[in-house]
Amino acid sequence: MLVVLETLSPLERAVFVLKNVFGFSYAEIGGILARGETSVRRVGSRARAHVHARRPRYDAPADTRRRVTDEFLAACVGGDLNQMMELLAPDVTAWTDGGGKIRAAVRPLCGADKVARFILGVLRRFPRSFRACPALVNGEPGVLITSAGMPDSVVVADLDTDGRIEAIRLIRNPGKLGHLVTP
Repeated sequence: MLVVLETLSPLERAVFVLKNVFGFSYAEIGGILARGETSVRRVGSRARAHVHARRPRYDAPADTRRRVTDEFLAACVGGDLNQMMELLAPDVTAWTDGGGKIRAAVRPLCGADKVARFILGVLRRFPRSFRACPALVNGEPGVLITSAGMPDSVVVADLDTDGRIEAIRLIRNPGKLGHLVTP
């Protein structure tokens, strides 16, 4: 949901959160934002439509997600750009989260070529002591990346109906990784 909210404009995000999370009326939101109720309703409608459009329409079975994640991990670690491109949907989007503490992409990366080359570039900068292993990330098949025995990143991918990766979330924010235990 955070990723989806980040795609909204600041005004849309404010209206969406105030209405759907805190339960304010449109009149109250209009007063808070110094806008008319009708205007706020329109912004809220656009925000809801945008959020609804970004919801995953397909939830691949866990075994399929694990298989594709493992194949993608092998392709990444092996530096096999062609195999990576086969596993990525043409319109794949990748989000990274460094929390302002660790280097990460500032904007989402869009397109198979950009995403694959970004990942390969990141892996080239990792020290030789890095390890990538399959892991459950929030109950979903993912990858835990460690460096010098400490958690560095977790990666989760969503699949489209063709079994290709349509979204990648790479979390490097140390505040979100502190609870992880390395295998």
